[in-house]
Amino acid sequence: MGVINQPFVSRDLNTLRWKGQCYWGLSYMGTNIHSHPPPISQRNGEPRRQLTENTSSEAEFSHHFSAVISTSEKAAIKAALSRVCGDHIFRAAGAGYKSLCVVQGLVDFYIFSEDTTFKWDSCAAHAILRAMGGGMVDFKECLARNLETGLDLPQLVYHVENENTSGVDRWANRGGLIAYRSRKQLETFLSLFIQNLAPADTHT
Repeated sequence: MGVINQPFVSRDLNTLRWKGQCYWGLSYMGTNIHSHPPPISQRNGEPRRQLTENTSSEAEFSHHFSAVISTSEKAAIKAALSRVCGDHIFRAAGAGYKSLCVVQGLVDFYIFSEDTTFKWDSCAAHAILRAMGGGMVDFKECLARNLETGLDLPQLVYHVENENTSGVDRWANRGGLIAYRSRKQLETFLSLFIQNLAPADTHT
């Protein structure tokens, strides 16, 4: 179970007081419930535009993806993302905020290739995303994974310490992370992203 409190979401014009918003999700033994409503387009009976095989070119429909990244993300990762997402790449600070952007449906993915986030940064959003049908996976393990084998996605885990580390590094997300809302969408994105990532950069 995960709970995120987002402060200062809206301000009452009469009282000038700020209001926050709480998001929660529970994913346990096949039970998945969460507080976040579907996107407005789905509530109005207009399904979000999906990728199809009838699109004229892979480059064209791949730009329907959107991602939020760190302001300090590696140049090679940003270059590959730009070829997959086009102009739909957004930069922001704070792992919790970027994860919440995925929960809210503001972007499709939150991608971070470094090892400077920790289990306490990702656990709440991970639980909510799992309840919504998505998740949070190890970035480097995804790059090394053969998509055609159909293996389970390498979800982040929270009960195992990192080996050969000490202090807070025992609980770092050492392989980076990708937060997502749809497994099918993630599989398509990874296929395109890996194709556009230079071979020398896949294990950086």
